[in-house]
Amino acid sequence: MHFLIVLAALLSTPSARADRWNSANDPGIMDPSFVYELSKLPTAGELSRRPWSETYWPSAQGSINIRWNLPQPYGFGYASPTREQVAKMSQDELKTLSPSEKYDIFMGRYDYPLKHEVEGIATPRARWWSGICDGWSIAATQYAEPQPVTLANPDGIMVPFGSSDVKGLISYHAARHFEVQTRQVGARCHTAGRVFGSPNCSDINPGALHVILANQIGLKKQGFVVERDPGNQIWNQPAYGFKFEIVGSSAHGVQVHGFLFYADELEKSEWEPVVGTPKFVEGKLELDYTLDLDGSGRIIGGSWLRDSDRPDFVWLPVNHMVFASEMDGLNRIYKPVAAQASGSIGASR
Repeated sequence: MHFLIVLAALLSTPSARADRWNSANDPGIMDPSFVYELSKLPTAGELSRRPWSETYWPSAQGSINIRWNLPQPYGFGYASPTREQVAKMSQDELKTLSPSEKYDIFMGRYDYPLKHEVEGIATPRARWWSGICDGWSIAATQYAEPQPVTLANPDGIMVPFGSSDVKGLISYHAARHFEVQTRQVGARCHTAGRVFGSPNCSDINPGALHVILANQIGLKKQGFVVERDPGNQIWNQPAYGFKFEIVGSSAHGVQVHGFLFYADELEKSEWEPVVGTPKFVEGKLELDYTLDLDGSGRIIGGSWLRDSDRPDFVWLPVNHMVFASEMDGLNRIYKPVAAQASGSIGASR
């Protein structure tokens, strides 16, 4: 690669102090087989299957109890239809029910157990950013985007599910019923920790993030989740791409400018799939940092530069989610889109 020529030609940046990662930031937590030599790592990469955009199903809006397919959606204070009422509803009327109601009706449960379960966790008093972004990130990392389906319930009633209905159900299952096992690099920062200078609030070491992106997405072509907010809020996003450019040298190695691309939230759920369409929402973090290299050119750490975006930590679900117990009906409801055009990273906002 040309980075050695660039390194030799450019002046060092004395103000950029590089740091080795600590045990919580060791990329080997995610995979001990990662490559660390900078010259052997790709400078760009993208997953062949892009994770899908979706809302994070805010708890303050009712989570998957929200009747999103209405001009004015609502998620609290409504009565669900009886069996007799459901039998008389048109397809257009059924389409306006919430994901939880549709699932209960599909399962022949007119006492609505899933809807009532969701009522136990959703509240208008929830923090505005609270939702199931963790479940969405797991689901979108492991499962291709679902297509709309219409299926008969035990009474022969045809129940229509939009793509977002299915995405909401899968995301809820991942967040509330799936016993996920994870590998996490970096630590969460709480408000008090940032005030008092906790090491957890240094955000993920950029050298570790560089190694993870280049290996996990660039070489292995496998996704992971980035918690992109460096503060007290939690914003989990399924990552799918990166671009790096070596722009200078530093006291300990090189200076990098790059981007991390992830699937971002929809403002409103959609009936049809969104990947490969203008409705897909691409998010990105603009990254500026130094990489600390040892004598053999291996990445051993790094430091964030002042104006860089800084994700808090990254994590990987290592066990595969299956649809079981209360949510086993998803085995019949989930029908993946056969193939989708992902587009180019950086092509949307």
